[in-house]
Amino acid sequence: MKGNQSVEGEGIHKRTYFFSFLSNNIDHLRTYRLKLIIAGILRIIRWLTRSGRLVEIPATYLPCNNTRSLGNIAIIDNSYHFKTISSSFFFELLRRDYSLQIFWDTQWNGGKPVSKKEIKPGRFDIIIIWQVFIYYTPKNLQEFQCKNIFIVPMYDDAHAIPDHFFMRYSTFSFIAFSSSFQQRFIELGIRSGYFRFFPDPAMLPSRDETFSTLHGFFWQRTNDITWDHIRRLIKGTDFKSFHLHLAIDPLWYHEVLPTVEDIEKYHITISHWFDNKEEYLRILYESNVFFTPRLYEGIGMPFIEAMTMGKVVVSPDHPTMNEYIDNGINGILYDIQALKPLDFSQVKTIGNNARQICAEGYRLWNESKSELLSWLNS
Repeated sequence: MKGNQSVEGEGIHKRTYFFSFLSNNIDHLRTYRLKLIIAGILRIIRWLTRSGRLVEIPATYLPCNNTRSLGNIAIIDNSYHFKTISSSFFFELLRRDYSLQIFWDTQWNGGKPVSKKEIKPGRFDIIIIWQVFIYYTPKNLQEFQCKNIFIVPMYDDAHAIPDHFFMRYSTFSFIAFSSSFQQRFIELGIRSGYFRFFPDPAMLPSRDETFSTLHGFFWQRTNDITWDHIRRLIKGTDFKSFHLHLAIDPLWYHEVLPTVEDIEKYHITISHWFDNKEEYLRILYESNVFFTPRLYEGIGMPFIEAMTMGKVVVSPDHPTMNEYIDNGINGILYDIQALKPLDFSQVKTIGNNARQICAEGYRLWNESKSELLSWLNS
């Protein structure tokens, strides 16, 4: 019996090691080519198993909030955002002047692309490709026969794309929510408008935080940053509690759990998914130090919201986080390749600065909304 248990244990260990090796290496090898290959393989599998319809999501219609609509916009968005609603802020902005039809692209999960049968020529005044442009060649986009097509790439998803690939789409206009992307597009001669998002502070819970004790929050989304990394950053600092939110991005990532000793030492609580955003904000409200979930962000809604709430955001020194965070002033940046214990002695000042800077940022974002709509109309 003991021998069988040993063999079974070794098998589990080998499978766990292989899965860990695979996911960690895919993290470093992610390219647009790899994504296209995986999408193609998954589509073949779904075709063979006749499970393609399981991932399809009907288009969402959002009417204009203004009685005098300027027209209709088609948006092709990643279907994963149907669950996370991370692009909803953009939809609500556009609804000031337009009616929207959102087509949920499921190619990342083996589904079909949005076709010209769905986006019929002449039906829409503007077409916006939100993040998923790598799945559509310039020829595909031209088949929609729309004069105003805008591409909105996300930095976390597309920063490794080579210049020559972006240049294939140079006949279209871009919208950048990352200043690093905007600078790159300017150098390439690509027509792009840059906009910097901030949420409304009035829509987020906040309080005057004393920071007399530290309470951490970390959302693991990939295997680029896990609890193993966070534990090294907080070594030597007395955190009274810590919440781990283990809502992992698809397709190949896995949870990294704390040890029993760590759970007891840091009084760790764990969640896997929140039924609604209010529940997420309630848990986040109880913390005062927020550790960002990914190496890169497209817009970075979670960390920007945390800063707006007056939390101390701790992040790798990468876009878009380092485009919002001035290290030691309104947040803490670290080198993911040289992890070491961080200095949390100035957290109260950092948290207050973060709140004030985000309040001013929201004022500027409000002013730029009209510019964004004008950019679409131009």
